[in-house]
Amino acid sequence: MTDLHAREIDLDDEEGPVVELVEEGRVVGVVYFDQDATYAEFHPDEDGDPWAFDVSDLQRVLDTARAMVDPDATFVLEGPRPGDGGDDPVDVLAARFDRAASYRGDEDEGFYPPTVVMSIIEACNELDVAVVSLEGMTFDDDEVSPVSGHTADLGTAHAGEPWPVFRAGCNVHAEAILQRWATRDERFVVAVEVADISGERYVL
Repeated sequence: MTDLHAREIDLDDEEGPVVELVEEGRVVGVVYFDQDATYAEFHPDEDGDPWAFDVSDLQRVLDTARAMVDPDATFVLEGPRPGDGGDDPVDVLAARFDRAASYRGDEDEGFYPPTVVMSIIEACNELDVAVVSLEGMTFDDDEVSPVSGHTADLGTAHAGEPWPVFRAGCNVHAEAILQRWATRDERFVVAVEVADISGERYVL
């Protein structure tokens, strides 16, 4: 998993929005909308060589970028959508990862290893669910305690965006944060809060 993410920029000479594709502070390409189609351009690196990305990571970021420049863009999902007659996506998510929690609190809130949380984020992309909050904790002697500097309010960071942009932006952002947190020791666990398309929030 890379730090690749989409960032909208304002160019006065462009008719529509332009989104930069950024990895570790370097602009590796741009996405823009022109004459009813969305285009992505990739730049070579400093040595003139091509960039290489994980395909699933790149696809998620391109989905985000497309939604930012094309208001009619939709996401193709493998799982059920709310209102399509399938199971509720948050219920599906909770059932899938119920036994993967390292610990559950007094209100049945789960605390998960970072590797499990990464799988939760991938499932959220599949089920059209957004990860809106992450909180890192230390799990020791059957108790959890907060880790300073390891709280991420993704829902607030992406508030006001259309749902496809909000969902994709939250989840890509969550992946980047989790990658930074994953270097902690084996006692480190993460609490996860998600939201569905209605805006309702749920603690897993």
